[in-house]
Amino acid sequence: MKKFWGSAAMIAATLIWGGAFSVQRTGMRFVDPVLFTALRSALGALALAVITVGFDLGTGRGVSLWGTAATAAERKRLVAGGIWCGVFLAVASAFQQYGLKYTTAAKAGFLTTLYIVIVPMLGIFFRRRTSKLLWFSAFLALAGAFLLCGGVGRIGRGEWLVIICSFLFSGHILVIDRYARECDCVRLSFLQFTVAALLTGIGAAALRETWDTDRIAAAIPCLLYSGIGSSAVAFTLQLAAQKYLHPVTASLLMSLESVFATIGGWIFLHETLTPRELAGCAVIFAAVLLAQLPPPRRKIRAQG
Repeated sequence: MKKFWGSAAMIAATLIWGGAFSVQRTGMRFVDPVLFTALRSALGALALAVITVGFDLGTGRGVSLWGTAATAAERKRLVAGGIWCGVFLAVASAFQQYGLKYTTAAKAGFLTTLYIVIVPMLGIFFRRRTSKLLWFSAFLALAGAFLLCGGVGRIGRGEWLVIICSFLFSGHILVIDRYARECDCVRLSFLQFTVAALLTGIGAAALRETWDTDRIAAAIPCLLYSGIGSSAVAFTLQLAAQKYLHPVTASLLMSLESVFATIGGWIFLHETLTPRELAGCAVIFAAVLLAQLPPPRRKIRAQG
């Protein structure tokens, strides 16, 4: 049941993320990419702070930054996890946001899901065992994503930026896998968004991106969806889900993001879906379902 609820939480997160591609592209009509990332991260951190305080008050144990992290070692691990997750999240989100400035939501969704292959490859260096079934599912999902995109063709600036983003999100998945099992998910998510907001805020200032209050006000609906929905809610669901899921299984479920991104682009940005792209959606769903099957049990020979 824990794996079932973990899978359900991850699918819910990918549904929110898929819709975010269209929202993020719309938001950049008003706000520059890194500044947009900083503002959404700050909103995510604020929303998670409110949730944490409300939960603490509801339990009657008093408000605490550390939650269940009682010892110095547990607190050190929580802070380390928040910093590392925040660094990967900040850089990956900034690259993705810049990429969306130059490519479509559907193609960005496809290229982002390259982590479904990158994660098991990187996992080898962390001594994470990956079954043949998961490897096959990963490549099947990649083939489906290729169909969904309709072929990469000539890779432009936006596509390269999103490819880099997919490597960074792969690192984010593996870092979460290391820390989420032993940390309070909401507090870990709060810390990662606080770090991400600080880093991207510094980046936006260094790049001299325009801070225009009128344009930011016009982007508020996009920032609220990206900051509270896509950031606070979805990434916390991801952290909770990865307590119970293998990182490759998690990345496969997250590949549904490309399906939802294409559907969102079709509905909100009028990006059409061809029969080939619809076939890609079906292949990805098949790969995700295949990844949920238990591995075959090895037969134990009777000793005689």
